Amino acid sequence: MEFTEKLVNLMHENFNAQAQSLIASDFQNYVQETNPFDRTNYKVLIEEVLESGAFPESMDVMTKEAIQNCFINALQKKGVDPFEESYRTRMAKQKLERLKNELHQQTNKVFEHWEQTNGQPMNDKRGARSFFNKAERLESKAIDLNKQIKEQEERVERLEWADENRRNGRNKQGGLMLTIDNIPRIEEELERAERGESHYAPVTLRKYRKELARLKAEKEQLNNVSSKAQEIIESGKVNQWKKYPTVYFIKGLRKVAIELKNGAFEVSSKYAPQTDEEKAIVKEILG
Repeated sequence: MEFTEKLVNLMHENFNAQAQSLIASDFQNYVQETNPFDRTNYKVLIEEVLESGAFPESMDVMTKEAIQNCFINALQKKGVDPFEESYRTRMAKQKLERLKNELHQQTNKVFEHWEQTNGQPMNDKRGARSFFNKAERLESKAIDLNKQIKEQEERVERLEWADENRRNGRNKQGGLMLTIDNIPRIEEELERAERGESHYAPVTLRKYRKELARLKAEKEQLNNVSSKAQEIIESGKVNQWKKYPTVYFIKGLRKVAIELKNGAFEVSSKYAPQTDEEKAIVKEILG
């Protein structure tokens, strides 16, 4: 999949038609304010690209890059990184490239070895045995590398599929990720279930309904944080737990957290500090 196609797909996955139209209008206004000499109708072009699902070949490079940057900025503001690729996927691709280079070198060694005969029969039986033994070793290694490449290609494909699932709000098993960011997708899936269009089992859908209520409650907590709580969040001393966003772990401590309740932070009952040092650090953060 080309990057431009990926961008368009991500725009459709993360924004409805109304949001897409607003993004197009905002970008048009931005261009008019920053470069009044640019008379390009970006709003119409963006809507055409999103409707057709692709950038037209006739579009000039400058306009294409401008619209791509518009899409990238909109996605990144929503917390979606179009360049995102997991560490495991990057490492797997690097290994695949290394194996392919090794196979290329090994294939050259096989050809170079056979070229030593100049197409002539091997008259020296002792030398011939040694020659063919080496040829067999070289070819065996090439065959093994080819096998490793096929296995690695399958691994890369699986990892890319997992990355794609994650970008689409799904876990490795294909289920919906139960996070605040994924609330729109969960709601959309439950709406499909109401129409009888969901492929998830009834027990799974009941779980999604229950978790959706929890996530909305947590979102409400996050939207009503006190100024003191916001100060702690912005201090850089805590890390938010994506699975349970109202829980913030203390940096530098092991499994010690504070939790948002009614807009304010308090010590987490599940991840409470145990030692005097941990208690002192938490007390200092909470003020």
